[in-house]
Amino acid sequence: MADDLETEDGSWILALEGALDEQCSLHDLRLICRSKSIPDSMRGQVWHRLLGSSTGSTNGLERFNEIFDLTNQSKLREDCNILVKKLDNEEEDKVSILSDLESLVTHYCKTHHVNYEPNSGWLSILTPLVCLKLPKNELYSYFNAILDSYIPRQCHFNGVAMHLFRLLLLYHEPELCSFLDSHKIAPNLYTQNWFLSLFAASSDLPAVLALWDYYFIRGDPFLIFFLSLVLVINAKDEIMAHKGEKEKILETIAELPQQMEAGDIHDFCSLAVLYSAQTPFSYKRDYHQALFGEETSEKTTDLLVLSQALCLPVSVQELLVSCHLLSPPTKADAETRALRFFLVDCRPAEQYNAGHLPTAFHLDSNLMLTEPQAFNVAVQALLSSQKQSIAAQSAAGGEHLVFFGSGREAEDQYVHMVVAFFLQRHVQFVGLVQGGFHAVHQALVAAQMESGIAATSTFVEPVGLVDHNPSLCLVCSSNKSDATSTAAGKSNASGTPLYAVGSSSSNKTDFFGRMRSKSAVVKDKFLDYIVNPISVGDNETTPKSKSKDHPSTAWKSKGTGKLYRNIAPVFSIDDDQDGDDPSFEGSSEREADAPNQELVAISSWLKRPDVINSFRCHEVKESGHAFPSYLLITSTHLYALREIEDRPGFARISVNRSLSSIMKITSKKRHPEFITFKYGNMKGEETIIVDLDRFVVPQAGDAVKLVKLQLFNNSPTNANS
Repeated sequence: MADDLETEDGSWILALEGALDEQCSLHDLRLICRSKSIPDSMRGQVWHRLLGSSTGSTNGLERFNEIFDLTNQSKLREDCNILVKKLDNEEEDKVSILSDLESLVTHYCKTHHVNYEPNSGWLSILTPLVCLKLPKNELYSYFNAILDSYIPRQCHFNGVAMHLFRLLLLYHEPELCSFLDSHKIAPNLYTQNWFLSLFAASSDLPAVLALWDYYFIRGDPFLIFFLSLVLVINAKDEIMAHKGEKEKILETIAELPQQMEAGDIHDFCSLAVLYSAQTPFSYKRDYHQALFGEETSEKTTDLLVLSQALCLPVSVQELLVSCHLLSPPTKADAETRALRFFLVDCRPAEQYNAGHLPTAFHLDSNLMLTEPQAFNVAVQALLSSQKQSIAAQSAAGGEHLVFFGSGREAEDQYVHMVVAFFLQRHVQFVGLVQGGFHAVHQALVAAQMESGIAATSTFVEPVGLVDHNPSLCLVCSSNKSDATSTAAGKSNASGTPLYAVGSSSSNKTDFFGRMRSKSAVVKDKFLDYIVNPISVGDNETTPKSKSKDHPSTAWKSKGTGKLYRNIAPVFSIDDDQDGDDPSFEGSSEREADAPNQELVAISSWLKRPDVINSFRCHEVKESGHAFPSYLLITSTHLYALREIEDRPGFARISVNRSLSSIMKITSKKRHPEFITFKYGNMKGEETIIVDLDRFVVPQAGDAVKLVKLQLFNNSPTNANS
């Protein structure tokens, strides 16, 4: 077997050499290098291609005028000297390296019109690059490309990057986020060095090189957010054990990257990718420009939106795409696996009854202040409905709670109180739709207009809403008023407000007047609620953190020593540990939909008489990609149906295994929903594992028990009895 592995590795390296010689596409290069550690001798060439067009700068180092006159020039020279002394190069080489480093940093500062700052992370980034022994001009181009493409801007306190990271932490681990907030530990206090150096300032060189291999192959600049997220979340117990000790907490977090080894990087990055896949992707479109694009005047607006966000914002577009009411706007969006949202419409009952999304659960936010007990009952009904819809695999089912109101600021303060209610109880996966129902309504109207459907009256019917009544819908009334105002705009020189036109608009005047009069009172009550939230009766339950409904966080910090090792499984057919299996001969995991996989209708397979039970899940591949799927169990076989995004209701059979081939079922100790089925055979008393499948199954315990039961029923001993 060792010879086979050696041949396979050799074939891969030969394929990589040929691809580089033939100048293959970036797509092909990424496929060849995926899940591989790039050989040291080829890393420079591969990185050059992966960093790609960014290395072709018109302000290359050859244009440097050799004038060293930065404000902090002496400090830069001192820091460069400290770095060079740490290198293992020969003494005669260190003089040249010192000159090159000072030259390229000075040139970068001058061409980008910035000053050198000791805590910028630049010299930490240069450390792995110097090890590649590149020519001076190439060294500068790599450095320039990494800073431009992968280092987020505004990593300081109150910066966009830090606000976004906190919202992502709040989304996936609200209890830990609340704990850090209570100790006044802002994200920049522990992530700034990670973000500015891509962990080069905090980790050993071999680990950094392996991490950057993965990073550049994947090409996602937002990966740093989720790598940092995995580090912090998996150290949750250690962090929270130091309650009241701010300095000790910061010390514990700072030590986390130091524990990484090169062999840990694949698991580390795969978990980060899984977290990314379990996060609404609106933030990438909304904040890519502010974080990684050219400097614009829009950054103030971006900062304002994020700094005031109660929870992670979800765009209307993403919401409607997940509901299959809009098509993905771009090819990249179409390739992104849409999350399943559980929609919570928090508008007053009369607005909900005048039109709503087909899968939305109604929770009147006004009840929180007017009828607290009725609100608590409604919350329990919401959680029960969510649980049942997930179990029934209905279109309304989703682990991710997304709230929205009317889109009117004064009225939506009640909605913010509802969201705060769930966040204070550490409920995971809580999002808020930007613009509320008004934005939803207008997006559906715009989609109708873009499809070529002309308006037959003063407005277009928003196809996709249920029980829509234009005469009672406030958005339709507003649109009609807009049309009337536009027609009379030239004669209405005094600028009469839209809501003052016509008799129906006078009702709107009264409505908005009432909203404005209540606004001050609501603000006071909202602030009081945040400080002193309403309590739920002793006999009533409250929303709990759905700790079993989030991606596996098996990458676990253990203080010292290697990571991911010797972690006992929760489920195991035998008593082996879920660590490295010495008998594992390899894996034939299929990374993508193969054209020869059978295409089936999901509903017909779920109804097959031989299917004992089915479970919603995500099939997790070696690269870290997670595919929405169904896990089906019969008396003799295990199937996985991988959903096809552009064909709702259809799937491909990605897994078809005989239960008799299962040798082990293992799971990480802390996260039993991340299960692995290992297949193989027995050679004497030795178990030989030849393949495996991984899944994230919220009901993992039930699924594993059912498989065990079938294995027991099919065992020769039981069959003979």
